[in-house]
Amino acid sequence: MSSTAAPYRIMVVDDSRAIQAIISRVIEECGYPAVDVRRANDGEEALGLLPDFTPQLLITDWHMPRVSGLELLQTLRQLGQTQVKVGFVTTECTPSLLEQARTNGAVFIVNKPFEDGELIDQIRIALPGAGAARPRKSMAARPDAAAQEAATAAAATPAAVPAVPDAAQDYPLRIDHAQGLIEHTLGNQPFTLLRHAPMEVAQLGPNNLLGLYTAPGKPAVAVAVFDAHTVCLIGGAAARLSAAELTAAQLAAEPTEVMVAQATTFMRAAGMMLLAGGSPDGCTLTRTMQVPAAFPKLEEVLARTKERVDFQITLPGIGEGRLAFIAL
Repeated sequence: MSSTAAPYRIMVVDDSRAIQAIISRVIEECGYPAVDVRRANDGEEALGLLPDFTPQLLITDWHMPRVSGLELLQTLRQLGQTQVKVGFVTTECTPSLLEQARTNGAVFIVNKPFEDGELIDQIRIALPGAGAARPRKSMAARPDAAAQEAATAAAATPAAVPAVPDAAQDYPLRIDHAQGLIEHTLGNQPFTLLRHAPMEVAQLGPNNLLGLYTAPGKPAVAVAVFDAHTVCLIGGAAARLSAAELTAAQLAAEPTEVMVAQATTFMRAAGMMLLAGGSPDGCTLTRTMQVPAAFPKLEEVLARTKERVDFQITLPGIGEGRLAFIAL
């Protein structure tokens, strides 16, 4: 199919924006030449979208407020929407209930937590036509002219006076959304995530990961900054590396290419939950780069204190790191 063909239409329904972002990212990895993904927070909201958007595949959670996933499936069938394929991504595992879903025509049931590859396989079976999965391109690079340009855009607004943020403010990324995304990314790896005072250049070393986010009509709406320790911890745990490998990398503050690639994937999924830019569907990660603490534009970005959220992530017995999301 050519790139000018109508996009594949998929709806993602879940009361967790973290899971919405994860599933949306997985859909990107399926290899479809074009795809239109709409998201809803529960079954009632999904039904409200149907007059203007009829998906070929609807991927839904089971337990949601107002209208559950099973009720959504049953309502679709009652409305005669038999052409809409429905798959579940859920914690529900009661055999009798799962059988009800299958009886009503569910095309797959994937249990949380899930591996991305498992869901990719089920989506491709339910919605055939995709080619081979597109190769995952690492957007990370050492500072060059393009990196300077991106960081300059990120630092374009004058910085505010440094201050400790209000702990009740989770803008541009809510801590519960970040928590859910990390839980999925790290699998069974224990961790803690806490709000933290603003990250400072003096606390950073080499190999920090800087990401630039855009929204429709807005070339720079937010940035993410992960210190090297965070890149090692999140990227290494996502790659299912051993505790010894994670410890060695984060102590040296030298993430591997695999760690950078996995941390970039996490950063991209987080963008779908960002509140910056005025987009209801979040923001798009358009560029990442590895930069040293001495990178001047990084210093300008970190000097900002308004509309930002900073976290500390700790993997018990392995190490801790810092990460920040800053609206522009």
